[in-house]
Amino acid sequence: MREVVIISAARTPFGLYRGSLAQLRSQDLAASSMREAVSRAGIESAQLDASIFSESIQSSLPANVGRHAWLLAGLDENPAGYTLNVLCGGALQTMISACSKIMAGEYEAILTGGVETNSQAPYYIENPRYELGAHNLYFHDQREEIESNAQPREKYGSLSRYDIADIIARHYGLSRVILDKYAWGSKSLALESIKNGAMSSCITPITTKINKREVIVDQDQGPVTRSMEELLAMPAIKENGTATGGNTAALADGAASIIMAAGKKAVEWECRPLASLKGFAIKAGNPVLIDKTSIKSIARSLQIAGLTLKDIDFIDIHEPSAAFALAVSEQLGSDAVGKINVDGGSLAYGHAGAATGGAMVVNMLYRLEQRDAAAGLINVGALGGQSFTIIIKR
Repeated sequence: MREVVIISAARTPFGLYRGSLAQLRSQDLAASSMREAVSRAGIESAQLDASIFSESIQSSLPANVGRHAWLLAGLDENPAGYTLNVLCGGALQTMISACSKIMAGEYEAILTGGVETNSQAPYYIENPRYELGAHNLYFHDQREEIESNAQPREKYGSLSRYDIADIIARHYGLSRVILDKYAWGSKSLALESIKNGAMSSCITPITTKINKREVIVDQDQGPVTRSMEELLAMPAIKENGTATGGNTAALADGAASIIMAAGKKAVEWECRPLASLKGFAIKAGNPVLIDKTSIKSIARSLQIAGLTLKDIDFIDIHEPSAAFALAVSEQLGSDAVGKINVDGGSLAYGHAGAATGGAMVVNMLYRLEQRDAAAGLINVGALGGQSFTIIIKR
C-alpha cells in the first residue's frame, strides 16, 4: 500500500456561539481555511484531485460546501468536490476517506476538512408546503434537533449532549466537583496556550465585522468561565443532573483544512510532509455508551498502526463533556497520563461540529513540530454512537 502524508494544514480561529465569527457563513470560513492550506502547501490548486469536506448543519445553505467553498476560495475549477456528514466526526472521516482513495491509487492528492457555523443555524417550520396550522406553526431549532435526531428517538429516546453526559457521570460515579475540576483544568490549559501563542501558527486570520466595525480575528475566542468558583456556581442543565454549561462543550464556529497526498507525489512536488498517517479506525455502538465505542476506535487504530499508547506522545480527545473525557481517560489507563489534551480541549475552545476533529489534527501537527515529538493520536466520539480515530507520525 502507498504511503499517505500530510503536506499542509490550516484552520480558522474558533469563535464561540454568537461570538467573534458569528457573522460569517460556513462557505466563507471553509474557503478561508482551504485557500490557506493550498498556499502553505506551495502547490497549485489544480494539482489536487478533489476536495472532500464535512458539515453537520447546512446552516448557510451552500448545498455542497466541499465544492462551493472551493470555488469561493478562487481555487481551480477542475478538481471535484463533495461533502460528507457523520456529525462531530466529519473532518476525521474526510481524512479517512481520502487516505483510502490515495492508498488505493485512485487519487494522488486531496484536500480534506470540515466546517461548522452554529451561530448561523436556522430555525424552520415543519412541512409548511403541504399544510399549515396550529399543529406545526412553531419554529424548530436545527442546532438542538441535530442532537436529538442523531439516533432514532423511537429506540433511544431524545438524547441531548447533556443527557449523555449525565448518563456517563452516573455510570462512573463522577461527582459535580470532579467534573468541574476537570473542566477548569481544560480551560486553564487552553487559556495558557492562547496566551503564549501556541496555536498561532495553526491559524489563518479571519476578517469579519463586529458591531459594524471591521476587525481581524487571529486567535481562538477561548473559554468564558475562568475560575473553579464560577464553574461550581453554574446550575445543572437537567434536574438532578451534573452536566452544566461549564462542564459540557459550548457550541462554536470554525473550519479546518488538511491536504493529504501520496508520499511519492509529495517528493515529486518537493513538498516537506508535516506527518504521515499511520493508522485510523471507525467504530460504532450504543449511542449512549460513546465512551466505550471511543476506546474500541482508539485500540483498533493503534493495532493498525502497529503501536501502543506508550509510543504516542500526545493524545487529543474531543471533549463533548467532562464526563465523557474522564471516562475515556480512565479506560485508557496509565500509559495515557500526562498526554491527553495538553493544550486544553473542546470544553475550552468550543465544539464546532464537523470542524472540531480537523482543528484538532491541525493543532496536533504543529504541536508535534514545535515540541519535537513523534506521534499523535486524535479521537472524536460523535453523536449517534460512532467514534473516529487517526494516528499521525512526523
